[in-house]
Amino acid sequence: PDGKLWVTYSMNKEDIWVASVPVPVKISATAHADGSFSKYGNLADMTDWNIYSPLWAPVSLEGEWLVLSDKDPYDYARVEKVIPATKNLTVDFDVRAAQNSYGQLNIEFLDDRGNMCTRIVMDSLVTFKVKSGARYSSILKNYKPDQTYHITVKLSVDGHVGIYYVDGGKGSSKMFDTPVEAITRIVFRTGDLFDKPDMETPADQTEDMPRADEEDPMATFYIANFKTASSDADAMSAVLKYNDYADYVDYFNKMEEENIVTDIPNSESSEWMRKNIPLFDCPDKDFEEIYYYRWWSLRKHIKHTPVGYGMTEFLIPRSYADKYNLIACAIGHHIMETRWLRDTTYLHQILNTWYHGNSGKAMEKMTKFSSWNPAAVYEAYKVLENKEFLLSLKPSLEEEYAYWKGSHRLDNGLYWQSDVQDGMEESISGGRRKHYARPTINSYMYGNARALSVVNALAGEEDKVREYDQDADDLKSLIETKLWNEEQTFFETLRGDTLATVREAIGFIPWYFDLPDEGKYDEAWKQVNDEKGFSAPYGLTTAERDHPEFRTHGTGRCEWDGAVWPFATSQTLTAMANYLNDYSSPILTSDTFFKQMKIYVESQHYRGRPYIGEYLDESNGAWLMGDRERSRYYNHSTFADLVITGIVGLRPQADGTVVVNPLIPEGIWDYFCLDNVSYHGNVLTILYDKEGQKYHQGKGLILFVNGKQVAKREGIGKLIYRESDK
Repeated sequence: PDGKLWVTYSMNKEDIWVASVPVPVKISATAHADGSFSKYGNLADMTDWNIYSPLWAPVSLEGEWLVLSDKDPYDYARVEKVIPATKNLTVDFDVRAAQNSYGQLNIEFLDDRGNMCTRIVMDSLVTFKVKSGARYSSILKNYKPDQTYHITVKLSVDGHVGIYYVDGGKGSSKMFDTPVEAITRIVFRTGDLFDKPDMETPADQTEDMPRADEEDPMATFYIANFKTASSDADAMSAVLKYNDYADYVDYFNKMEEENIVTDIPNSESSEWMRKNIPLFDCPDKDFEEIYYYRWWSLRKHIKHTPVGYGMTEFLIPRSYADKYNLIACAIGHHIMETRWLRDTTYLHQILNTWYHGNSGKAMEKMTKFSSWNPAAVYEAYKVLENKEFLLSLKPSLEEEYAYWKGSHRLDNGLYWQSDVQDGMEESISGGRRKHYARPTINSYMYGNARALSVVNALAGEEDKVREYDQDADDLKSLIETKLWNEEQTFFETLRGDTLATVREAIGFIPWYFDLPDEGKYDEAWKQVNDEKGFSAPYGLTTAERDHPEFRTHGTGRCEWDGAVWPFATSQTLTAMANYLNDYSSPILTSDTFFKQMKIYVESQHYRGRPYIGEYLDESNGAWLMGDRERSRYYNHSTFADLVITGIVGLRPQADGTVVVNPLIPEGIWDYFCLDNVSYHGNVLTILYDKEGQKYHQGKGLILFVNGKQVAKREGIGKLIYRESDK
């Protein structure tokens, strides 16, 4: 009736045991112990502990104290806390005994197989002692009855050593009794394990055990303020552990020569990833591999400069780059990807280098390429909630916005750009020296204005809020009226007063910023499923395939006349995810998004190995500069961000609300998990387990915050959690 599993059993036809088992049964913990027992109303509320409480050795609660009593000569009281598998563990608790001349309390630290690495004993000879091998050593002699002692234990699995403190003083440092892979359980038990019958016990024993019906004096022990903490690099992961994915990195490190050694070399890549990246698990191992490959590849581009970290686009020097070989074209992508790194120093310093790394000013060539940097910085704020840093960048973001407003505005109110300064040279609609109103820069400036409005609201500058909102409203109207081709049902480049009459992937960029109104412009999205439009065997093309000028500009000069560019794929898929999430009646479904993500995964290979380059043939998947050194590890797109915000569906919100809406068609994957995600100062775990047998945390879509389950639903769909829901 209470939703639990009740089990009744007998060992000898006389003694009866009754067990209450909360369901679903969990085989691993997602959170560490966090303190007082006073949060539990009674023992039945302690569903995160395993409790063994026989009649003569009962367990009870007395306010903040968990009480273990024992008068049974053979049996014992026992409580067990299961914790996440930990290699570097700190345990703190208070303990007191009602007596010191009889009774015994064992505190044991075990792995998931029950192997004990170390044990503390509070014995009847008034001593606290620690077991190390066959011997014990004392950490406190002459403990007093009814006196509270604070115990701290620091255990290192790799070092096979424990350090034990009583009331803050170092008591003993001892090697482990038994080596273990990780510690997963802490047990408090009133005495040693009962080991009878054993192999020597007669099959037909006619006599009772000595004193079987007699009572010992009641020994009572009190435990309070029990806390555990991990200092493992992936300590905050509730379900996944980095070691289970480290083989990917070992393979990447060995698959080809490291001919360019960067500031975070291959030899340090695994430890860097352990400390910094969210973990991802799914049944499609190609997806999984490319997810970890893209993080492995990205860290190659983190560069130490005299002014802090920077992020490069190419590993080899480029003549047109800024200082430190930095190129401004893909800063927006870099921000969107690196916002998920646990160490925010990287993103903060990368931005500081761009905006202040030139003797306190912006880098000299920062405005050589169109920018959606302010919009991307605000998107990072939605993850990091770093208000102080955001406001410190505000003057620089506004200065950048003002530059574009003052230098690239046309008389009709739209913005112009040459295709090469969009990073999209040799396009069908543009030209290297043509000042056309393109959907790129105009959408970027709309997104930047909206972002700067919110940033100024955070700063309390209402006049600027109104100014930027007006800019955005005006630009939205111009884009919808002047760049929308009614006949083509697509956003296009405006050449003077005439639309280019060519559909290009840049026509999807307005949805990157949720710019278009609902309904009227949705027809454009039909083109992603049309083989005459943008749908090709190896990805979404940069121009419609049935246009007469498709792929007519040659090969090898960075052509944007139709070939597949991951830069554009990232923008289009981000826009598609926004469209599917933020519009009430989209004409697409998650099937399209998932299909294109799967193609994106498959395209990121060259010569049988993971690869990310500049651009590729849409029909056969050949990387068009694959043999050029410059193209290897090209840092010009996103992928992890698309997995996190699209596939898993974590939709960042400025107020810290957790919105999860996986874009995975029902029935495709039976499980997936994203773990160790930093979000507004918390750590999120998002998992889906159709049958509850993969992660053993229950069935359905489940959200954990700091290791504690806070929301769930049966199937894949939208899940929303707010702090106020607690």
